[in-house]
Amino acid sequence: MVTKAGERREERETQSRIKNGIASCGAIVIGLLLFVLPRTEAWVIIDLSLAWLLSLYCVWHCWGLSPTWRKRLGFIVLHVIFVIGLSYAVWPRIRVSPTRISFEGYPNETFNFSVRSERSDDVYDVQIPFLIGYNKHLDNKFSAKVTPNGDPQQRIHDDYNYCFGKDDGGVHHVLPNEREVLIVRIGHLAPFEVRSFSITYGGGKKLETNPGTPSFIAEPYSYSPMQATMGVRGNYRICKFAIATDGLVGK
Repeated sequence: MVTKAGERREERETQSRIKNGIASCGAIVIGLLLFVLPRTEAWVIIDLSLAWLLSLYCVWHCWGLSPTWRKRLGFIVLHVIFVIGLSYAVWPRIRVSPTRISFEGYPNETFNFSVRSERSDDVYDVQIPFLIGYNKHLDNKFSAKVTPNGDPQQRIHDDYNYCFGKDDGGVHHVLPNEREVLIVRIGHLAPFEVRSFSITYGGGKKLETNPGTPSFIAEPYSYSPMQATMGVRGNYRICKFAIATDGLVGK
């Protein structure tokens, strides 16, 4: 014979399973939206946060298992690890390949690179830094060329800049043991577009370098062929601009 206390317990367990199911379905639906809507940084954060909040009820009740504090702690840790792993996997990136190059020192040695946007929206003025080293003074031995993609070309543009050190309030001369960085610039990357560029080393000592984390902006600069925007983002003491205009290159 089922007692009233047993009936109330079974009713609570049934309600808990129903709530778990509703929360699970809601979290799954919101999680799936992550792969449908534009995958920008803000949307990734909002989507995963909402999915986490909806699933929190299930976590607290141990997904229908007999809840204990140890189980609850374990489920919370697992959910945090899952959300962090998923956000890392879907976070929009700009990937550069290859990830490391080794110059043997031959004259005019050239490496070709591909740049892929893994974002679902356009990005502009993409800047890819290559750490050359310290106190090498190789600014006159490097050049870079970005392959056009059909966008309107400015009359004046710079495919790369060579920068020194960190910004300390407007000092405009190179100091001993300065960090040296070659910065390649790509004006526009469409969603999931692949672009290419090359880096040429004039020759000398062997050198290894790798592309750093690219930076970009969301709003385009003017596409007017009579205008140009120059400069780099980041903490650099001074930059040497490689300016190209009408097929001529100047520095």
